Amino acid sequence: MSIKLEVTFQVSPKLAKALKDIKKPINKETAEEMGEVIVDEMKRLIATGQSPIKGNGRFPKYKDPKKYPGKQKAKSPVNLELSGDFLDDLASRPVTDPFGYAAEITYKGKKSQDKELGHREGANDQPKRPSLPSKSGEDFVQVIKTKVTKIIRDRILSVLKGKG
Repeated sequence: MSIKLEVTFQVSPKLAKALKDIKKPINKETAEEMGEVIVDEMKRLIATGQSPIKGNGRFPKYKDPKKYPGKQKAKSPVNLELSGDFLDDLASRPVTDPFGYAAEITYKGKKSQDKELGHREGANDQPKRPSLPSKSGEDFVQVIKTKVTKIIRDRILSVLKGKG
């Protein structure tokens, strides 16, 4: 047996507006901030040889760092940095989302997108070193998720307080 209970209550116009706004709490500026934080944190992690993808830990070491131009690669930490173009192409942009906006993280240039695919698949006998979570269940490491969660929490609180 189930019982259906309907509750009605009155809310102030300010709270009514906040509840309506909270349906899509993430505005474009918040999405841009999230994206910047994610990209900055990804670059910091990659520079220290750590994957920004949860569960991947440190990138596998280079087998033969001497084969790179100018012997620019150290065996570790593996930081995916050579000319700098690859990581310079790492970018974010706000995209529409059921919650208002979200941050899309991608590589801007086709060459860098191909490099990421090569890192994901382990092309040319390289160990796999993907830097972007795939859509099939991978996620960012906890430090990135914590920073994004704080941004979202602050935005929701701002909306609820009528400041957003």
